[in-house]
Amino acid sequence: MTFLDDGPDLYPITIALVNNMPDAAFVDTEQQFRTLACGASTEGIEFELYTMKEIPRSERVASVIASRYRGLDELWTRPPDALIVTGTEPKHPQLHLEPYWPFLARLLEWAADNVRTTLLSCLASHASILLFDGIERVPQPTKCSGVFDGVVEECLDPLAAGLPQVMPMPHSRLNGVPEGALVDAGYRIIVGSGASHPGWSVATREQGDSLFVLCQGHPEYGTLSLLREYRRDVRRALYGRGAIPYPRLPEGYLAQEAVKKLTEFARRAQKRWKDPDRLWARFPYDEVAPGVKNTWAAPSALLYANWVRLARSAVLDRV
Repeated sequence: MTFLDDGPDLYPITIALVNNMPDAAFVDTEQQFRTLACGASTEGIEFELYTMKEIPRSERVASVIASRYRGLDELWTRPPDALIVTGTEPKHPQLHLEPYWPFLARLLEWAADNVRTTLLSCLASHASILLFDGIERVPQPTKCSGVFDGVVEECLDPLAAGLPQVMPMPHSRLNGVPEGALVDAGYRIIVGSGASHPGWSVATREQGDSLFVLCQGHPEYGTLSLLREYRRDVRRALYGRGAIPYPRLPEGYLAQEAVKKLTEFARRAQKRWKDPDRLWARFPYDEVAPGVKNTWAAPSALLYANWVRLARSAVLDRV
């Protein structure tokens, strides 16, 4: 696949999102991927929404799904030109024991045969690697959370066109797949690990008739996504009264003053597990949030624009 002149860049294509995120992040995730996939303008892009309707949902999210989402049964009959599959929060150490595994495995196998390019986010990437290559994800000693410098390793790959040599990339995961195992299996590492060693961020490989783009990082994250996840993890630790480890601060993400406030809150919290309601009311989210800077938005938008151009190129190859 090659890049085209500017003229065909508005050739109409359909991009489908299969949103598997938990209820708390479901709507935000839709908007994050829509913004990246469609860019500043939706001209020339039809963005369709799908989800696994077999997954139990809250009343609020079920209402959202009923209003604008289709089930996978409808996806089988109308293959898009490009597909995005999100991950979700892991519940089991072994991926194939996740309750949605049969649905996700069928989706990935179908995409390899019916969609020209498929972009997989975090857990969906790990699922694809396990399904097609038998490579298991590896639990991390502590949660990998923060914004890390990733090194562009395949500068001549169309996905990397225009990207800086070193680009910031959010990561948020409990597991990882070793970069060496991917390379041995024939994957191309587009954005690899930088000096902070969070692991690879973006890799690709032809899978059946589809180009699979695997994101172990989260280029789609909004400015406050990591802070919200940290707040969620803190709440779980507080109400677990010490049974759940208190989370580490996201790395490379917060200003010095924010680190100071959140560290002080953690110090108080870990001394007084017995009164979570009073502690939780003092979590300094509103004080910290205005100071968070988004350093990854511009290169992430370019990465997705390159992917959309690849999708258009693949469509035009068939015309």
